[in-house]
Order: sequence, then C-alpha cells, then structure tokens
Amino acid sequence: MSGNTQARSEPRLTIQSRLDDLALLWPWVESLGADFSIPANTLYAIHLCLEEALSNVIRHGYQGRPGQPITVEFAQYDREVAFTVDDQAPPFDPLAQPEIAPATAPASIDDFPIGGLGIGMMRKFAGSLAYQRLPAGNRLILRFPLGA
Repeated sequence: MSGNTQARSEPRLTIQSRLDDLALLWPWVESLGADFSIPANTLYAIHLCLEEALSNVIRHGYQGRPGQPITVEFAQYDREVAFTVDDQAPPFDPLAQPEIAPATAPASIDDFPIGGLGIGMMRKFAGSLAYQRLPAGNRLILRFPLGA
C-alpha cells in the first residue's frame, strides 16, 4: 500500500440475528468515525442508538431466531450522517409506540424499569428517526448532525 492510499470503511455492515454479532458494531462505527471525521460524542450516540435498534430487532423482531439478516447502511451528507437499518422481521413501527417514562426518577440504575425506554433514548441521542415499512420487513433511519 502506498503512503497516501487509505482503505475506506465499508458503508454496509450485515450481521445475523445473534446478540454476539453486536460485537461487530463498535469496530465498524469507530472505523467510519476515523474515515469521516465524526466527533467522539457523536460516535458514542451512534453506537448507543444502533446497538439499541439492532438488539431490539434480534430480541423482538426476530424473537431470538438465529440466522436472520440485519443490514446497516452508512451515508454521509453535508452536515449529518445517516444509518439505515433494514430487517426482514414482521412489520413493527417503533416510532408509533408510546414512550414509557418512570413516574418518578429511579434512585439507582438497578431501579430502572426494563424495556420500553429504548425509543426515547434513541430520540434523545439521534438528530432524527424515521420508519418505513418494507415489502418484506422494516427500515429504521437514524440521522446524526455533525455540528454547526
């Protein structure tokens, strides 16, 4: 490899519906961050949101059935990056679900309710979320601003 030639990260990551495959996510996101100069705090938000989305597809969409594909596509625009998550699970619009918020702030992390908080977390950390029903599955698009 010559001095200025640098391999770019693949714009697509395909995993199977196994929670172990989530380990492939961080190195891929980190590589995109290096290639496209994505700030560290934005990388953290991207990783958090993608891990939540993918684990939900694996656990709930595919109901733990192994060997089902999930594809994540990366795109860069002027002032934002986008990640498109496609699956072949039964139709489910996560954005149509009501947000669950605890009536009072939990005293500790151990007191936090399990489930129902992921969509709210993604809404907080992503710049925008969009859902599309596909002929054979679902598409979730997460966009993250890159600053002023």
